[in-house]
Amino acid sequence: MTFQRAVQFATVLALAVAVGSCIEATGPSARLSEPKVVFVSTRDGNEEIYAINSDGTNETRLTSSPGRDYRPVWSPDGRSIVFVSERSGNKDIWIMNADGTGVRNLTQNPLSDDAPSWSPDGSRVVFSSNRTGNFEIFVTNSSAGDTTTILTDHFATDTYPWFSPDGRYIAFQADRNSVNDDIYVLFNTRNTILRWTSAGGADQFPAWSPEGTKIAFTSFRDGNFEIYVGDFSDGLPLGFGQVNLTNNPAGDARPSWSFNATKICWTSNRSGNNDIWIMNADGTNPIRLTKDASADDFCSMK
Repeated sequence: MTFQRAVQFATVLALAVAVGSCIEATGPSARLSEPKVVFVSTRDGNEEIYAINSDGTNETRLTSSPGRDYRPVWSPDGRSIVFVSERSGNKDIWIMNADGTGVRNLTQNPLSDDAPSWSPDGSRVVFSSNRTGNFEIFVTNSSAGDTTTILTDHFATDTYPWFSPDGRYIAFQADRNSVNDDIYVLFNTRNTILRWTSAGGADQFPAWSPEGTKIAFTSFRDGNFEIYVGDFSDGLPLGFGQVNLTNNPAGDARPSWSFNATKICWTSNRSGNNDIWIMNADGTNPIRLTKDASADDFCSMK
């Protein structure tokens, strides 16, 4: 990372920490009684975004577009959803209300903007884009998208960024070791990027736990894709305590935590096609949530 971009990164994340510190600790967790899930499905002919209760009831289609709508993520307050859409002709970042209304285009770039997620206070959206020639990590204002800042500067592919709950770090997926994807972490306190996984198989799709002490992710280190979780703090060795939560011969991928930290949803093909599943945060009691013959993928919980 160049010095100028390191300074930009420090400034952006310092703002996220300052604003995030104003969020009440009882905010999202206190308002939850039962998690709600958004996901992507091809059941109506192309990729659209749906919502469903965590008990499988009240399935609702939220988007209806001739272009693909996918990779939805709940905002921290549960009132908005950021997602990727190709309705304008290329991949851009969009935001809508929790019920699918109020759809607006956040980024409008002729190249691809992808894999968005939120800052802890919801004021910013971090995403990946190839607008500089290869995929890097960017952050922008969630209200307008007019203050976009680049956070990484590397010849490899950097994507799927995720803010830590305190705003001090961003976990992301990258192929910087020239062999396979690993999880890396941007450290605001050091203005450095450190490799968090190095197990030899592809590690992808990081998702920070709501309390900030764990990262769930997808790994191929055991010969098929599984959901893993590892411990994180500034004082722990990187990649400490990584354990397999799913232990299934099928493919398990793309985890997301509920905001009360008790559940994880993910995509699995163990039923014969991609469906959304939910389990306890320790890997117990896996339950199949969607049961459609079409592919369901990319879940996010609130």
